[in-house]
Amino acid sequence: MRPISQSMAKKKLKQGAAAHLAYTVADLSREFPNDDACLEYIKEQRWPNSVAMCEKCNIERKHYRVAGRKAYACNRCGNHIYPLKGTLFARSATSLQTWFYVMYVMASTGSRITAKRIQRETGVTYKTAWRTLRQLRQVIVNEQLRPAHSTKEIDVPNDLNVPQEHGLSTALQRESDITTGMPA
Repeated sequence: MRPISQSMAKKKLKQGAAAHLAYTVADLSREFPNDDACLEYIKEQRWPNSVAMCEKCNIERKHYRVAGRKAYACNRCGNHIYPLKGTLFARSATSLQTWFYVMYVMASTGSRITAKRIQRETGVTYKTAWRTLRQLRQVIVNEQLRPAHSTKEIDVPNDLNVPQEHGLSTALQRESDITTGMPA
């Protein structure tokens, strides 16, 4: 997520040294007052400065918001791009502001929140609250299961995959262990 806005950061500095660490519900409401602000944030995360590859023009171009839709259009040909495509928000009827609030609450409570609490605080149905939490938890689990380091293949007799953090010297040591049959 992006850092808080500069004006908000200045206000936080005036409030005290420890205040900049706390992001409150009021801060969330100020930064994301409606679904349009949430959509703009998602768009900026995916395509900074509204510049994205236009599939029709086949060149990177600036895109502008299409009124009444969750889409942006190429400033030359009008081809639409959808910032929510491929995200967990894509086919959800739940407002983006509600999604952002649930993400905020999950982050501030360490994911220890119930669907009943989300239902009470946001006014959505229990089923919607449960589905939202389940989808966010799945994203969190998938991120945690993703490999922490990439592997680097080296050209050795047994095609060892060596984690990048070990470096070449460890790989060479393993190669010598394999060829001599003796541990170091």
